[in-house]
Amino acid sequence: MNDIVAVADVHEGINFGFNLDVETGISERALDIHRNLVKAANFAVENRSKLFVIAGDLFDRTHISPTYREMIRKDVIEPLGKNNIRVWILAGNHDQPHSSKKGTSIDDFRGYPHVSVYREPSVEEIVIDGKKVRCIIMPYMHPDSIALMVKEKIGKDVPPEQMFATGQKLIKNWLKEKSVQDADYTILFAHYYVEGAKIRETSYPEVLPGEFSFTRDMIPDNLDVAIFGHIHLHQSMGKVGNSEIVYPGAVERIDWGEREDPKGFISLSVKERSWDFIELPVRDMMKLNVEVMPDEEPNEKILKSIPDAAGKMVRLEITVPEGCRSRVSEDKINEKLRDAFYYDIRWVEKKGEKIGLISFTTNPYDLLREFIELNYAGNPRKDELLNEGNNILREVLE
Repeated sequence: MNDIVAVADVHEGINFGFNLDVETGISERALDIHRNLVKAANFAVENRSKLFVIAGDLFDRTHISPTYREMIRKDVIEPLGKNNIRVWILAGNHDQPHSSKKGTSIDDFRGYPHVSVYREPSVEEIVIDGKKVRCIIMPYMHPDSIALMVKEKIGKDVPPEQMFATGQKLIKNWLKEKSVQDADYTILFAHYYVEGAKIRETSYPEVLPGEFSFTRDMIPDNLDVAIFGHIHLHQSMGKVGNSEIVYPGAVERIDWGEREDPKGFISLSVKERSWDFIELPVRDMMKLNVEVMPDEEPNEKILKSIPDAAGKMVRLEITVPEGCRSRVSEDKINEKLRDAFYYDIRWVEKKGEKIGLISFTTNPYDLLREFIELNYAGNPRKDELLNEGNNILREVLE
């Protein structure tokens, strides 16, 4: 039985900066993501599920274009409602404002009677096939919200170095209190990094320095399952007592750090007290590194290294000896890659022991990344700078 469908980290509204529709400004790559969300919703409809949960980051930022909101309304929210399927939307780190008083695009769906939006910790109880299901809901809280919670609960200022540890203790106690054994099936839905989770290898990290995270001992040991969003790689982290920790992962590959990972969603059976990972189709992402040696003919070496790229995303990095660049026919490379969904060529010119990166990309996100790499390689906040720069670019290019 597929009673509950849980997806996470959809990131509708993300701007890829290529293959843009001239009328809407939306990248075809963004539509790949949307189509997979729709496939998950269709699965719920076809299997007569009772609940569809989005465990954070439905949107890539707090406010997105009305075009995306209308797509979700038409393709996901309304079809689920017509089939009597409840929809729960948790705020994630991308679509949760720093202040609880500020609005966000996920609030647009509150007007539907079958939709609930959660921006604060909550508990819900529903009945599925005669079974009482208790759901503990923990949307993402930014560090300043954690600090405010601690101050309100403790009644006094807490030293900054103790803030997160105190917050973790308070949330641990709250979760334990709410996980009382008066239900047939108990689930935690949350959007946080759990210490020990595998993170994608990327320059655009899900987890930023200084953000609030979960320790394993915060999770009650008497749950049936804990479904977490935030980390894009699907994984099961084993159990805390009887509580199994599962990340559905993103519904599509968001960036190159996820290029080899399966994508999908979780389907839960209340009667069988079990879950399955339902895999979704993904766009192939092919990363190629070609090094031309001084005694090799560059065009032959490069072209032989490029397999069939039809419909795929391709990142090709070519290392050539100094002075060899002029002997390469870029027209032949472009011709070999013409059927690719998208391709990006990067050149590295090798001079003795020193390698200098020469980029010919026009993608603003790649240009920003290369600028950060060249100028802030040793800065401990490099990843944070890159993440904030990407956020600014999305706002400007929306």
